[in-house]
Amino acid sequence: MPVATPDTGADTACRTIVVMRFPGRRPLVGALTISIALTTLLTAGPASARPTAPTDPVVDSLLQQRLTNPRVGSDVGLIVIDAATGAVVSSHGGDALMLPASNMKIITAVDVLATLGANARFTTRVRSGATPGDIVLEGGGDPLLSSSDLQELASQAAKQLPRGTKILVHVDADLFPVPGRGPGWTKEYLPYVAAPVVPLARLGDYSPDPSTNAARVFTQRLRTLGVKARLAEPADAGPNSAVLAQFSDNTVADAVSLMLSRSENNVAEVLYRQVAVASGLEPSWEGARAAAEATLTKLGIDPAGMSLLDGSGLSRKNRVSPRFLAEVLRLARVTRPERFTDIFDADALPVSGQTGTLATAYGRYVTKQARCARGDVHAKTGSLFDTIALSGLAETTGGDERLFSILVNDRPQRYSALSIRQVLDGLTATITGCWN
Repeated sequence: MPVATPDTGADTACRTIVVMRFPGRRPLVGALTISIALTTLLTAGPASARPTAPTDPVVDSLLQQRLTNPRVGSDVGLIVIDAATGAVVSSHGGDALMLPASNMKIITAVDVLATLGANARFTTRVRSGATPGDIVLEGGGDPLLSSSDLQELASQAAKQLPRGTKILVHVDADLFPVPGRGPGWTKEYLPYVAAPVVPLARLGDYSPDPSTNAARVFTQRLRTLGVKARLAEPADAGPNSAVLAQFSDNTVADAVSLMLSRSENNVAEVLYRQVAVASGLEPSWEGARAAAEATLTKLGIDPAGMSLLDGSGLSRKNRVSPRFLAEVLRLARVTRPERFTDIFDADALPVSGQTGTLATAYGRYVTKQARCARGDVHAKTGSLFDTIALSGLAETTGGDERLFSILVNDRPQRYSALSIRQVLDGLTATITGCWN
């Protein structure tokens, strides 16, 4: 049965994710706790030890003035820190607990890269069933699985199946517990904004039953290849059942890049569960939260006081401070960069005016104030109906790096979301020093 082997970062070899399953959807008992050898990392130190005076009074003054823009309202938190030293450049409500929206995906990215490593692979298997006429499609929690991946898997399996025998295809989706609405999710979210969190689903399938849809694609491919196959009731794959075929092309780095660049909620929630699986905890909502907090603690980031209730940022009950997000970013960029380099790749965190959700096609970095910062900001966007967020890395005109988090809650509804996002673009241009 599949079990996850963390990539410790000691080499660049690809690792296969092996997962601990939950037969009959029962809670995991006596799970093996996977010890992750992570060195205790330096942080910026306790709040009382941090300098209170801004290190760049000019930029601080400009930011404070520009935060008075009526489009961002009065419930806004901002912090800017020097990446190299951790010193505060500017702060406005930097320690306030706020809704982060999709900026939660930064935390999910750090957690899964720390736990599994960038090169770990997700594996979907086809196993022999109870009789020669049964096979089991076993979900391994691959958040990037596509229709073509399932068709390739079916092509492999078809070569192992007896000709002329009627085949029953069963789904084993017991890697994760029975899915349900996330804590703090509104009724409208499921399945339109995020699908049920299951270990067998195709990328982009926002339907009530993505596991069955995936199995149908697999079964139809078998039929195309001449196998007399039909979809049957779910069944567990036995721990000693033979592996007939497997697909494991997709890596953690691939998933993190897509999650950050497209702000993909389904990918985020599956990765959130994978952290729990690799940590030896039940991958329920509560188990995933405990795993996320434990991972951050091992990394030297204290999550006390924060509410990290899902991996995507959809929860209305999530709460983090801008300072917390900036410290997580500094961990990834400065303290342990070799572990988290994939976060800052051009195809991961969106680049201002160029890629992902910060491309000019989305109206980002097109104003006269913000155009000068094109290409100089790598940041995660975030949006809920009342929240606009932007957190990431800004390169200054002098070549230094600054890490920032800007969270707007209770946004003024009389202004469009885009106009508020463009205010945040201007604030980051201020952080770089190009709008002065």
